[in-house]
Amino acid sequence: MEIAPPVGVRWHEYADIFPWIEGEAFRALVEDIRKNGVLEPIVFLDGAILDGRNRYMAARELGIEYPRVEYEGDDPLGFVVSHNLTRRHLDSSQRAMVAKRLANAKQGERRDIPANEGRSVTQEEAASALNVSVASVERAAIVQRDGAPELIAAVDKGLVSVSAAADVSTLPKPEQAEIVARGEKEILEAAKAIRAEKAVARREERLDRIADISKDNAELSTEVRYPIIYADPPWRYENPPMGGTNRSIENHYPTMTLEEICALPVADLATEDAMLYLWATAPKLAECMQVIAAWGFEYRTNLVWDKEVIGMGYHARNQHEILLVAKRGEIPPPEAGKQPASVHRERRTEHSAKPEFYYEMIEQAYPQLPKIELFCRSPREGWSVWGNQSGGEADAA
Repeated sequence: MEIAPPVGVRWHEYADIFPWIEGEAFRALVEDIRKNGVLEPIVFLDGAILDGRNRYMAARELGIEYPRVEYEGDDPLGFVVSHNLTRRHLDSSQRAMVAKRLANAKQGERRDIPANEGRSVTQEEAASALNVSVASVERAAIVQRDGAPELIAAVDKGLVSVSAAADVSTLPKPEQAEIVARGEKEILEAAKAIRAEKAVARREERLDRIADISKDNAELSTEVRYPIIYADPPWRYENPPMGGTNRSIENHYPTMTLEEICALPVADLATEDAMLYLWATAPKLAECMQVIAAWGFEYRTNLVWDKEVIGMGYHARNQHEILLVAKRGEIPPPEAGKQPASVHRERRTEHSAKPEFYYEMIEQAYPQLPKIELFCRSPREGWSVWGNQSGGEADAA
């Protein structure tokens, strides 16, 4: 709801960050001021009301005087946010809407600096200030951009969640207004139906994607055997990494269970004397040890790739992956003095791509030996490959 200021009065732009008090809450404020007067001064900044619009309108309705002060600090934006969060009891959806409006404001703006010189508050900063997730702020952005005024007001009043409102905002605005007019139950039912339709559409898209990237699958041939095997299995997560899902992983490539990975005939693909370089994520380390044993190798050591960029995680925020090194038979280690450092730091790039550093490391250690990459997604010159995203012959082995 937007309330135009009376003639001769202006609302400061920061005052619009928080929604108006309406209905019974406003009537209660009026009655309190009728009995006790305006106890907290109305705060002005350069002739505009910075804080206290609701108190001002209640006092105006009652026709009584109110105390006023001029803001004298250097952070009017922080003042407005702090005071309103202290006084109001907003649910998470209401705070998300406030956070989105806060993200459009200027931070650290001083009275002696032109308004357009202040730095904009980022969405992440706004989310942190209001104690909501960035995802909630993003949904609030959808509501404020695409929602009918009635729908936006419903979230601001705490009548409907920002998540449900974001779904309803995909409908034409007249239809949104009709749904809101029918009440909270209708809003939730509409959101549920829209969400179900989206889920069906996303499922079909995922299936099409998986079918497309799976069409080149072929059995792993063991007609040719290799002394150097490099593998990055497409793990299926029972508890997907924080911030992702098995479905999001499947959008890039089909995943495999531990049993399916262990069952691959890698033991028959490898020569009697061979090296295995196996990528492992932190949550799959124990399973990777089982894979090493199932493929006929023994664990020797590991190398760490520091991705530079911190990710998500349940017990720790992951920033690394592990390359497990295993062997079988009597294949010698790299030449003395030419072993690589155990930690390599290189910024990650696209999904699942590994640094060329590790290819080069293996090539320098065993330049004369044939090599194969399993689950290959980008063939390297001089290497045989197997994988549904290799871009080459699936039976190149």
